[in-house]
Amino acid sequence: MEVSLKDQFLKEGYVIIDVLKEDEIEDFRALMDTLLNPDIKANRTDSKLSAAFQHLGDDLADFGKEARQYYFHLLTKPGTELIHHAFHHPVILAAVEQILGPDLIVNNASILAANEGTSYSLGWHRDVIQIPEDEIEDWLFSPDRFHNSVQINLPLVDESSLWIVPRSHNRPNTAEEDAAFGGTKHYAPAGAEMPGAIPVPLKAGQAVLYNNNLIHRGYTEVMQVPRRTLHMGYHSAAYPPTWHFYLLNHQLLTVEYLETLSPTMRRMMKEYLACRKKYPNMEDTWKWAYNFPYKSATDN
Repeated sequence: MEVSLKDQFLKEGYVIIDVLKEDEIEDFRALMDTLLNPDIKANRTDSKLSAAFQHLGDDLADFGKEARQYYFHLLTKPGTELIHHAFHHPVILAAVEQILGPDLIVNNASILAANEGTSYSLGWHRDVIQIPEDEIEDWLFSPDRFHNSVQINLPLVDESSLWIVPRSHNRPNTAEEDAAFGGTKHYAPAGAEMPGAIPVPLKAGQAVLYNNNLIHRGYTEVMQVPRRTLHMGYHSAAYPPTWHFYLLNHQLLTVEYLETLSPTMRRMMKEYLACRKKYPNMEDTWKWAYNFPYKSATDN
């Protein structure tokens, strides 16, 4: 019996799908290189990416000045509109809708990029960096909790930079995993070995859709080709969002900026703002009553 995309996602925490045709891959590569300046090369190629600043985002004009991976947020960056259609590709939206349901809104649209020869190492983590460590409860990783978020890597070259621990999204850490984290609930120490971890090899144009409560990391010893990956996240407006929804700086979504977007992206950003107005407080999203409004905390 064939397992559905949704069932595999719910069980394993991730699923791989074919998205882009060869001509689309070439078109998006050209668009990405238009935004970047791939001719700038750093003198050194042994720099490591600091986990602490991964999610703050970089300036496109700085690409290549340091030998590291760069993380560019695009949804609030004027001048990046030429590649925004990648983030509402019909194959992507159809797959995410199977998992989350209707009324999809993109809440993260980014580029992960690095030049050839770069070493990349981001510590093991679950995407709970927004939550104070003393408020990260085991029930946040319960299969009974609906995690209204799908995160996606869509590379334009073959890669295996994403490493995961399959099925870890639906349970708290094991004793061995706690030991690997070294007493923290955010990023494990550099060089930590995580039991049960596997790489996720992807061909250019394939996408991995994953639950970002999985234990995962980014790692490539040395990039043999330049990294060019589209990175995106979605939630369904039909349900309350998670803390990942608040990654986007909504204050930059001005009326003037929205007018520069395509009709589809403008609609999605207006829906994002409406959802943000309905759920203004990120701090609510990891509270028991927010996630289980009809269950007492004593039922946990």
